This record gives sequence, C-alpha cells and structure tokens, in this order.
Amino acid sequence: MGAGGIPLQIEKEFYEKERGKYKLYAYTADITYEGDDRVDVSINNGQFVFVPPRQLLFDYRFGHITEDQFRKAYFEFLEESYVNQRYTWDTILNGDRIVLVCNCNAKGKACHRYFLFNFLKKLGVVYKGELEPQRTKRILKPRRKTKTHF
Repeated sequence: MGAGGIPLQIEKEFYEKERGKYKLYAYTADITYEGDDRVDVSINNGQFVFVPPRQLLFDYRFGHITEDQFRKAYFEFLEESYVNQRYTWDTILNGDRIVLVCNCNAKGKACHRYFLFNFLKKLGVVYKGELEPQRTKRILKPRRKTKTHF
C-alpha cells in the first residue's frame, strides 16, 4: 500500500497521469449545461463516483467541520472510489474534455467541484475555467397584423 492506503499500482498511475501521459481538460458550468462532455457531480443526481457523502458535504456547508477536514475526508472517499469504480473513472478520464456541473449555485471555491479538481490534478487533469451559461435564443414569432375597423 502507498500513502493514504492507496495501492502502489494506483499511485504509479497517479504519477504517470500527472506527468502528462494523459491529458484531459476540465471545466465547470451551470447545471443547465447539456453538452456531451457533461458530468453531473451534484448531490442529488450526480455521478456517484464523484459525489461526496451527503453528511460530509452538509457538515462542511454548515460549518461543523473545517475545510481541511472536508478535503481530507473527501479525498479519502475519492481514492476509495477510484479503486472500487475503475471502469467509471476510466470512461470519464479517457476523454479529451469534461465539464463538471453542480446545482449548488456556489461560486468560487465554496463548491466541492473545486476540491474535486484538486484531486483530479493528481490524474493529470488540467482545469480550464468556468464556461458561460448556455443561453437559448428565444425565437420570436412575427406579430400578426390585425386590421382595425373604425
């Protein structure tokens, strides 16, 4: 076993991926983002391999644990998930780009997505920033001209 109870083979993969053997670009976006590269990490309907345990997230959000305590516990969860759910992780990480979406409306570092990015850096993932919300163009129908009779 390696540091933190991770099997040495997995640590070697982390090292190889971090050194650039694989390149995956990651973005964040609003929950309304609907691209093919969308990965939902929200607590309600998210990809279970990335979603922190509900109690852990609530303890952090309500100030019952510190940021460091949350990070440590979440990283342990992600390491275990990586070992136990390899197929799902490999499917997601073997692409060129992912867009992590969450419904928490937390801007900046408050959302657990940013902790997830810090973990994903160990796998060679490069964070590229927040995508602008997709705006759907509203198609206006032309007004029907009506005759007015006086």
